Amino acid sequence: MHLQSSRPFLIGWYNQQREITADGTQRIEGPDDGVAYAVYSVPGYLDVVIEHFARERPSTGFVDGATDAILAQLRQALPAELEPQVVNTDEGPPYYHVQTIGNVCAEDEHIEAKDIANDGDDWEEDLSDRLEETRDPKMWGSESEMLRKIFGVNVHPTWGGWYAYRALIVLRKGTQASLQKPEPMAFLATEDKKRILAEYNLRHQLCVWRDLSDSHPPEKRYSPEEYFFFTETSPDKRRRFLEMKASLMTAVPAPRWPSL
Repeated sequence: MHLQSSRPFLIGWYNQQREITADGTQRIEGPDDGVAYAVYSVPGYLDVVIEHFARERPSTGFVDGATDAILAQLRQALPAELEPQVVNTDEGPPYYHVQTIGNVCAEDEHIEAKDIANDGDDWEEDLSDRLEETRDPKMWGSESEMLRKIFGVNVHPTWGGWYAYRALIVLRKGTQASLQKPEPMAFLATEDKKRILAEYNLRHQLCVWRDLSDSHPPEKRYSPEEYFFFTETSPDKRRRFLEMKASLMTAVPAPRWPSL
């Protein structure tokens, strides 16, 4: 289904990190030793979205609708005695910080400008200068701090940035206090971190930042159709694209997951 699960992590790991970085906002409700998982889509998920559209013909929420259909089956499959909670992280409420989730379960590497070793160049200052020059005050405000802010981002060791968190699975009664917290991922070279942060902040929509390096494998990124669909912000254009794709099908496809 072009969905993957993260390593298991404990609710307490996430909540502790949110206390450190964000005053405890967007907490996961549950015991500290409760087990949770993140679910994320990888290249090819557009096919799942197209097939869902062909079956259901929704007028809005094309991606979330496809995700919700899968999550509904997952909720039914999970044992009630585990007190499971399955949330579409794109919709909410409740809302969770998926970058923190990815970091604490060591599914991907989080990059922040302040964490990159200073090797004598002025790349951070230069990048902030470029951001201040190019950001529109109508969108970003007039405060210099915001105009110059370099936002961090997570990248995956296989997919780079060509993936998206879709769901959180919390098992409140599925406790595992002995689970060992993994070390944070650290697989990127310094120059790649700088390049990714620059591309992410200056030209986010071009998605060059999603490539781990200049030689990122094409099969590990979105197809051209996925690139245009997932960066398109017009619901009408998205719907028209899905209508055109569905019209090419000779039959309405069955769901890729078994009915319960």
